[in-house]
Amino acid sequence: MTAANAPVRLRPFLAAFAWPIGLLLLVLLAVLDFRMGSKLVNWSDVLTFPTRPTSLAQTVLETIRAPRLVAAIFVGAALAIAGSVFQSVLRNPLAAPDILSVTSGAQLFLVISTLLLPVAIPSIIATTMGGAVGAVACIALAGGFRAPPGRLALAGVAISLCFAGIASAIVLLADDRASGLLLWSAGILDQTGWSKVLMAGPAIIASCIALLLIARQLDLLGLGEQTSASLGVTRTTTLAGLIAGVILAGAAVTLAGPIGFIGLAVPNALRAIGVTRHHRQLPLAALWGANALLTADMITQLLAGNGIVVPSGVAVACFGAPAMLLLLNTTKAGGESRMAAPSTANRLSLPMLSSVIVAVGLLVIIAALTIGDGVSSSFGALVANLDLRAPRLFIALGCGALLATSGVALQAVTRNPLCGPETLGLSQGAALFSLIALLSGLVPGTSMFQLVTVAGALSAVVLLMVLGPRRSPQKLILAGIAIAASFGAIGTIIVVEARLQTAQALSWLSGSTHGRGYDDAWAMLPWLIVLASIGLFSSRQLDALVLGDEKARALGVETDRARILALLYAAFASAIAVSAIGAVGFVGLLAPHAARLLAGPRHARNLPVAMATGAILMAVADLVGRSIIAPLELPAGVVTAVLGAPFFMLLMRPPASRKTSVS
Repeated sequence: MTAANAPVRLRPFLAAFAWPIGLLLLVLLAVLDFRMGSKLVNWSDVLTFPTRPTSLAQTVLETIRAPRLVAAIFVGAALAIAGSVFQSVLRNPLAAPDILSVTSGAQLFLVISTLLLPVAIPSIIATTMGGAVGAVACIALAGGFRAPPGRLALAGVAISLCFAGIASAIVLLADDRASGLLLWSAGILDQTGWSKVLMAGPAIIASCIALLLIARQLDLLGLGEQTSASLGVTRTTTLAGLIAGVILAGAAVTLAGPIGFIGLAVPNALRAIGVTRHHRQLPLAALWGANALLTADMITQLLAGNGIVVPSGVAVACFGAPAMLLLLNTTKAGGESRMAAPSTANRLSLPMLSSVIVAVGLLVIIAALTIGDGVSSSFGALVANLDLRAPRLFIALGCGALLATSGVALQAVTRNPLCGPETLGLSQGAALFSLIALLSGLVPGTSMFQLVTVAGALSAVVLLMVLGPRRSPQKLILAGIAIAASFGAIGTIIVVEARLQTAQALSWLSGSTHGRGYDDAWAMLPWLIVLASIGLFSSRQLDALVLGDEKARALGVETDRARILALLYAAFASAIAVSAIGAVGFVGLLAPHAARLLAGPRHARNLPVAMATGAILMAVADLVGRSIIAPLELPAGVVTAVLGAPFFMLLMRPPASRKTSVS
């Protein structure tokens, strides 16, 4: 038996034993999970639980442990079944509740209903509505039901960033409840009674029964659109599957908050061992989804202690990212692509373009210095506010330029105009290490703080190089999404468990210039000058990478070495920006694309334009954030996430004449 044939020959055995092993594991995990988590409960209490003795331990088991156990089983099963049906109806192995923005939409709507609406509505209704909005937005943005895996994942990232920005803004305006919502947003299974289980449980059970009734039609969908249509399968089956999946995911968010990767990994693992028929796949997905979440819940409870609460969603994200990386080795996500040159029809000449950028930049600078909590209508008022507004303006301009140059390098490496430091995990890695630096007592703006933040971005690059597919730029993006999710989950738990001021930490993670001074600006300036010079000096190598590996090697460029150096350059640029302002999304995505439209594909021209565009975008976002609801402030990163998403949608749906591959 060869190594290549061994997995294929083992499939029947793995499929045959999936039920008995899964059931035994479920019973074992359920008993262990039921016992864990409370020092007031011992094994004798577990054994006598069915007789309902009058004791404190019995009360704990009935009101806390049993609801948590049932919730974990329901949530794991619901997410796995939702992922299975999404992947079937969309014929996409990367379709899952978190990838499709279903969980982020459900989270946003639940935050809105909890903090903004004057009349409370049932959480299951809010999460279902939000999940439906997220799914529709993601599928529409990706290009429809048959969107390629990479395009679907990027669309999901864009929608999720936008929803997360809106949710962060709402939470920041409700500081008294921010800590609890932040903990819930990491995915936590804690239950206080049976109310949520009794609300979400019937919806999960009804959706599962409905999917089992259409299992045969779901099988036929796998034969292709034309074949399934000829056999009588209509779009009603697709819509029914999507609705059931949204309800399942919404119910899961109601019970435990947003938890990712289970809906992605479990169905793909079952198909890998040959379980493809839905009358078997759906029940097995429920079984192994429950086992997966019970395992994560046990791990988090083992790690918890001394009052520390570790959300189960964090453990799932940390272990789910490697599962996604393994999945990428077998997923067809598109071959090598290259960015087509933008049309030159409406391109401005270099002198005209420079004049427009300078004029717009001056207007933004004047507005940023005169507008804030009121308008400085006199010279004396302007001078009085200068020490507060000028450093923030300088920081915003510099960080916008750095994020833009990072995006330029990353889009050249991946040959994808829809890539940025946030989609490859560089911003999340830098933000995570910056939190660690803050906890260690380092002061933002110092050299040591900057170096620690750089180490975070470099760790993302190392993970991409070690764990990510090396020869596929498209799969590299998907690997970055998985790494970003893990970094983000760990960052959330650090904020919660370190007892940081939640609103301040959330503001930092969202990206804010609040409290920045001239020292911060001077600390960033040398990095900005050095990195801008290196970028211009390396413009020819970036031009070659865009052409593809084969043509680049023909031009004498060592593509592997050039790709690694470009990733390192992008890591330094994004990390210095994060060290000064926190994590900011969309600037590194939008500015490079705008520069290509304005200045063309040559990096010697579009890199300076991208940096100027990024600086202007960041300054405008900061201006809007500190003036729109003055004297309160919204972090600039929240503004870029909310305003950047519509522009990103335009990029995801380019005109037919511009055939840029993003699959």
